[in-house]
Amino acid sequence: MTEFEKMQQGMPYSPADPELTQFRYASRRLCQQFNTIDPADVDANEMVITKLFAIRGKGVVVEAPFTCTYGMNVNVGNNVAFGPNCTIIDSGHVEIGNNVLIGPGVGIYTITQSLLPLEVLNGEMEISLPIIIGNNVVIGGNSVIKAGVSIGEGVVVEAGSVVEGDIEPFSVVSGNPASVIRRLR
Repeated sequence: MTEFEKMQQGMPYSPADPELTQFRYASRRLCQQFNTIDPADVDANEMVITKLFAIRGKGVVVEAPFTCTYGMNVNVGNNVAFGPNCTIIDSGHVEIGNNVLIGPGVGIYTITQSLLPLEVLNGEMEISLPIIIGNNVVIGGNSVIKAGVSIGEGVVVEAGSVVEGDIEPFSVVSGNPASVIRRLR
């Protein structure tokens, strides 16, 4: 099994693998290109974002600077906006629904570190878990979404929150770790 296959299946893998390294370089080049494009050059911005994400819906707005690790593991729905300084560590699958607002400085991290001594000894130091963000979600600035999290429809994540577990639909969450402070329905 290749390191890429291990990464995609949530198994411990080595991020130092040459194939994974080349994928990261390609994404880094696209992000670097995107971050230097004139913001008024809509066509150039759209072209780079289309190349970067696996699936990109209509009405996607990404403000520079923006960073993602692979890009090919990110599916973005319609009417999604990313504020500046967003980072997606997409070693695992990231699914972002429709009508999602992601504030500035948000981190979406699909990796967790391997803690088993034999895995570390073998160079398998990361484990990737998917992140699913439902439709009609608002994620406040400087929030962190951690590996393996599913955020339901209509959720509001207050600014500065750290989401470590699944969030039920139509909830408002806040804090570190984020907890439900009220229900919207």
